[in-house]
Parts: sequence; structure tokens; C-alpha cells
Amino acid sequence: MKNDKALRFLLWAALAALMLPPAGAAVAAVADNNPRVLRVAYGFDREFAPFTYEDPGGKPVGFELEIIESIFRNQAVLSPRPLNWYSIPMELSSGVITVTSGMIQTPQRARVYGFSDLSTFTMQVRFFTKVYKRVPNATFLRGQSVSVEEGSFQQTLLEQYGGVNIKPFKSRALALRALYNEEVDAYCGLDEPTYYLIRKLNYGAITTVGTPLGFVEMRIAVNRDRGDVLRIVNDGLGELVASGEYDRLYRKWFVTELDARERQALLADAKKALISSYAPYGKVSYGAAIMSATGKIMVGSNVENQNSQLSLSAIQSALARCVSENELELRAVVLLDQEGQVMLPAQADLHSLLEFGRGVLVLVPDSRGSLVSKMLAELLPNPITGAVDPL
Repeated sequence: MKNDKALRFLLWAALAALMLPPAGAAVAAVADNNPRVLRVAYGFDREFAPFTYEDPGGKPVGFELEIIESIFRNQAVLSPRPLNWYSIPMELSSGVITVTSGMIQTPQRARVYGFSDLSTFTMQVRFFTKVYKRVPNATFLRGQSVSVEEGSFQQTLLEQYGGVNIKPFKSRALALRALYNEEVDAYCGLDEPTYYLIRKLNYGAITTVGTPLGFVEMRIAVNRDRGDVLRIVNDGLGELVASGEYDRLYRKWFVTELDARERQALLADAKKALISSYAPYGKVSYGAAIMSATGKIMVGSNVENQNSQLSLSAIQSALARCVSENELELRAVVLLDQEGQVMLPAQADLHSLLEFGRGVLVLVPDSRGSLVSKMLAELLPNPITGAVDPL
């Protein structure tokens, strides 16, 4: 009899458990019925990989999506809404969505939306060509045909630059394909989304051209009537930076880690560079090696001068070679002393490298003497890159 009662109780408990909603659904239901819970509709560009996009299964993913999720975690019920970019400004101003990301702040937009104090990402507007048509700088593209995404900020910069035959396309993917198929001489676009497309579409033999055409800072934009949300955004971004969470997400989405073979190649080439050191005054030799995104390694050694202000460090020497050979997408760097030991570069050298990206990896010894790779941004707290803030 007791066994029968116990069995009936277990069956009843199992049935009751099946009838209950999942824990997440219960939380959402409570939030939906609680007017005190802050609700935030996040509208994002569904075709802005790797910042915001939908994976093959339709799931929202991307660097800026994770930034937004981190900011509003435990602060609000976030509802991501994938949209086409052209509809986002209107929906944000009307209040259909509360917040968006990846927006460039302009004086006109600042009168319509609230913007985060910090940018979430600084990108370069660059020209791209086929490798065998590589040119030293953009002046060599005068009179040439250049593809670009129609209606984009980079098209505006191209029009201001002048002297090129602009070929607008409906999307950045179509514009890049035009270069790959050699329908145009060059492509103009934002660096990181272009690198992502090149990898995704397996477009080999495409390279960047010289100096960037310009810089753009992407920020989080908020409906102008939602000062409460803007305060959460500004506080949240500051906390992400201070805690190191921003750099963790940056490294996850934008940094290609070094494998053992690449580390050994960097160390070996830096050691060879020690031989060429010119150090008649300090009598101390240094060698540096920098690896670019193409896998090429440029080396440099210190060059002393009687006037110490005119001396050149090993890293600056290697960096000059990178620029002279148009290898401007840097991945990693290492500095050795004359004993062949890995050193932490000087602050001035780190700032020189920062011009080429906060995600450049630096090989440094840890507290136990083992080699680890650190991003430049991790070695330079609150790094500053001149006219633009890196976050």
C-alpha cells in the first residue's frame, strides 16, 4: 500500500514538472508582467559580420551583440531584433527599438539620438586591390574604377576624395566580389568587415593599399528619450573596459592566435636580427621580428646615434620595413636582448605598434618565465591612438 502511494506521488510530481514552463520562460513571464522591469529592444544590422549578423541557423551572433548583452545583463530584459540597416535609423528615432550599435556619430545624428561616450570599435576605411596589382598608395588609383557599398559612409569619403571612377553596389559582398572577379581595379570598404568577407568567401590574393582613407568610430546609439538606457550603456561600457571583458571579447572575435610553428619562426628571425645591430655607444644589441597577416616576417635591429634622440629601436626598425613593404596588417611581434631573451618592449614601441591595431600580439615572459602572448591593449592600459579613441 505504501509502495502504491509512493508511486502515485512520483507520477503526480513528474506530471506537474512537465506542466511547468522552463526556468527562463518563467523569468521572462514574470518580467513581462512586471512594469518595473526595464525592457530594451536592440535593433541590429543582420548583415554586418563579424559585428552583428545571423548564423546559418538564424541565431543572432557577433562582437557587438555580445557587448550589448554584457552591458544589459542583470540590468534589463533585452530583445534582439535583426533588421536591415536602412530601417534602423527610423525605428530608433520613433522608439520602435531602444538601442542599436555600429552607428557612426555625426553632428546631424547627434541631434536625433543619444550616443555612448566611448566608441565600441574604431575601423579604417581602406582601399583593397588584387595582390599582383598592388600599388604603394591611393594616388596610384586616380582614374581607376573602385567598387563600394552603395549609400555607405565610405562612398561619401570616396566622393570627397575624388579622382576615381566610383562603382556602387547594393552590398559590400557584391562590391568585393567585383574586385575578386576583376570587374574593377579596387574596392573601398571598412577593414574588419572586409577581412571577414575575404576569409568567409575564400577570396585569396586580395591586399590593402597604403595609408587608410579615413577612420570611423562606431558607437552605441540610443533613442533620445531614453536617458535611463544611455546611462546604463555608458556605465556598462566603462565596466567592460575596466574588468578586461572588452579585451576578452575583442580577442575572441578579431585576433588570430599564433601556433607553435609561428612562434618559433618569430623567435628565430628576431635572433638573426641581433647580428645586424648597430650599437657603438650602449654596446647592447636588440633584435625584433614582426609577423604580418600574410605570414611574412619583417625583422629589425637597434640603430644607435650619438644623439640618443635620433636612435632607432629594433621594433621601430622592423616597423619601418613593414610599411615600406606594404605589410600593414600586423599579427604579432617579439623583441630579444643580446642574450636572446624575450623582453617587454618599451612603452614608446608599444604605442608605435598600436597605430596598427589594439589586437597585435606581443610575446612576453610571464612571472614564471614562460612565453605568453598579450594584446597591445592589455599592455597599455587605456591606450590612446591620437585623434581617435581605441574604445
